[in-house]
Amino acid sequence: MSKQVITFVADGAYLDHARYALVNCRRQGGWVGDFCIVSPKNCEGLGDFEQRGVHVLRVPVDEWSFLIKFHLFTPYFGQWQQCLCLDLDIMVQALLQPVFDRLSEEPSRIFCPFEEGDTLVSLKQWDEIAGEGPEAHLEVYKLVEKTYPHVRNRMYNASFLFYTPRGLPDGLKDELYAVHERFKVINPSNADQMILNLHLYDRLKEADKNCTCFFGCDEPGNRVVSEYRGWDGTEVPVILHYTRWHAPWIEKYIYPGNDEMGGYQNCRLGCICHELYAENLASFEEEFPIL
Repeated sequence: MSKQVITFVADGAYLDHARYALVNCRRQGGWVGDFCIVSPKNCEGLGDFEQRGVHVLRVPVDEWSFLIKFHLFTPYFGQWQQCLCLDLDIMVQALLQPVFDRLSEEPSRIFCPFEEGDTLVSLKQWDEIAGEGPEAHLEVYKLVEKTYPHVRNRMYNASFLFYTPRGLPDGLKDELYAVHERFKVINPSNADQMILNLHLYDRLKEADKNCTCFFGCDEPGNRVVSEYRGWDGTEVPVILHYTRWHAPWIEKYIYPGNDEMGGYQNCRLGCICHELYAENLASFEEEFPIL
């Protein structure tokens, strides 16, 4: 058993994406440590992963929601010294071990990339999309700003979460659920990202651009010095976040007279994204044989 683990969250609809990501970490990321999948108990096919050496955390079905990443902060993950949880709409394009080596030096921190906006704006946007809207909850927003003065600071993105499980306080999962329960009227989509930013902001720290970034930032035309984005122009991100709109499994095409669609090609690896996805998915059983 390794001292380090890469974790993915997947239900039945996303298990193939998990298979792709596991192979991506092995083949393009050179990862030799452990893997874990967090999934609902009733998800079929989890035993197959376990037979291939992948750890599985089965979560009660009634606890499965977009808040599921709170389960990362439970004693189960204490069996590893460091954990990196990644969304599945990512692509690893360089060696992963240096990410662990660099970020493990601060065990009390949780490392994430930055978003462009702040937590308050994000809460209001999702309240508008999935709830009654900000105007219906003015007093709740006043309470949020009073309780969490950092709510107007730049928000961290939860697509990449690196942490030392034993460096975090006991009961953290329950604390996060309690914060959500207190303010759930303005978080109708049950988004984990905003709650993590509310409750853990002082513990969060930026994972630098050599670790991860939004895929568009690493395209050749965008590899430029930018004070706002914190780039000096020499970074080589290990992990690109393509987001669900440009996920590697989505087949994208170049139309005559138009530029390449977002997420069409990974320029570092020199491959078409959905082709690498298909290749890695088809190689799962080869890369992860039954033990």
